[in-house]
Amino acid sequence: MSLPDFLLEASRVLIGLGLAVFIGVPLARLLGKRAPGEARDERTGAHRAAAPEIFLEREEGEGLGRARFVAAGLLLVGVLLETQVLGSAMAARHVARSILVFLLVALLVYSVMVIQPRAHYYDERSLTLEENLRAPWRLRRDAARARGSRIDFFGFLLALLALALG
Repeated sequence: MSLPDFLLEASRVLIGLGLAVFIGVPLARLLGKRAPGEARDERTGAHRAAAPEIFLEREEGEGLGRARFVAAGLLLVGVLLETQVLGSAMAARHVARSILVFLLVALLVYSVMVIQPRAHYYDERSLTLEENLRAPWRLRRDAARARGSRIDFFGFLLALLALALG
């Protein structure tokens, strides 16, 4: 196997692993989520009514956040390897997949660098105020989280489409 062929295969593996994280984490969260209205009270163990969750609204653990960044790095390295191999003629579907991967990573950066700090800021602001002044800040926080949820869902769809093109 020649070096360009090896690099192309390595790029496909890296892109596949990266997309697997972007698809697997949301699927694991969706499948691990309880049915709407079936939350348990930790103290009594009794069922209680729960508010419906927004797509991927739960806070990310440190490990899941790192996994997404590692996956984004794998995607970028895979796309760079695929496009830098001299003499490789990329099919139109690979070009489209590369564009989708770029958009996916851009959405991740926007979510992590803009949406999450904004929601955290609104949450911090509401903690320093009296109860009657917290409502506007909590509404802004909830709106930011809902926007982040929509962005995560769109990223999930992009990852599925990129995997289908791969």
